[in-house]
Amino acid sequence: MLIDITTILNQNTKVYPGDPEFKINRIFTVEKDGFNLCSLSFGTHTGTHIDAPLHFFNTKESIADLELKYLITNALVADVSGLNSIDEKFISGLNLEGINSILFKTNGKDIYLTESGAKYITSKGMLITATESLDIEDQTGNDYYVHKTLLSNNVLIVENIDLRNVKPGIYKFYCFPLKIENADGSPVRAVLEL
Repeated sequence: MLIDITTILNQNTKVYPGDPEFKINRIFTVEKDGFNLCSLSFGTHTGTHIDAPLHFFNTKESIADLELKYLITNALVADVSGLNSIDEKFISGLNLEGINSILFKTNGKDIYLTESGAKYITSKGMLITATESLDIEDQTGNDYYVHKTLLSNNVLIVENIDLRNVKPGIYKFYCFPLKIENADGSPVRAVLEL
C-alpha cells in the first residue's frame, strides 16, 4: 500500500516568510492552441521539499548530486504532537534499529528539532529527517544550527510533509526531487509504503 505524503502545490501553498510564492500560468490551451502547457514559478523550498547540503554550504552537494541511497530509505514515523520540541531524550527513546530516516508527525503544530536532537540524529547515521512543519528549525533563532548540523553530516532535511492520514510506525520512504543542477533544494513527491 502506497501513501502519498506530499502537500499539493497551488496558489494556497504556504511558504516560508520571504520565499517566492507558487505560481502557475497557462501559456497554451486546448481551445486556442490544441494543447495545454503551463509555466511554473516557485522557490526551491516550496511545498514538500528536500534540502541539499548546498543549502548552507557552497562546497557541498546540490540536489543533482544526491546519491539514490538517500532517496529510498527505511523510515520511522514518530508522533511528536504532544511535544513543544524534539530533543535527544525523546529520540533516544525510539527504536531505530534498521531505520535510516525519521519522519516527525506534528499534527499541524510547529514543533522544532533541538540542537541536542540534531546531534543525536547525526550520531545514529540517519539519512533523512523529515517534518510536517514548514521549518525544522526553532523560529526564534537565526543561526540555523539544526540545518547546519544535519546537512554538514549528510543528513538531508525534508519539510512540509503531510502525515495526517499516517499512523506511527515503520515504512519504506520514497522521496524524489527534480534533478536540478546547482540547486540547494527541490520540491519532491514523497511516498510511504507499508
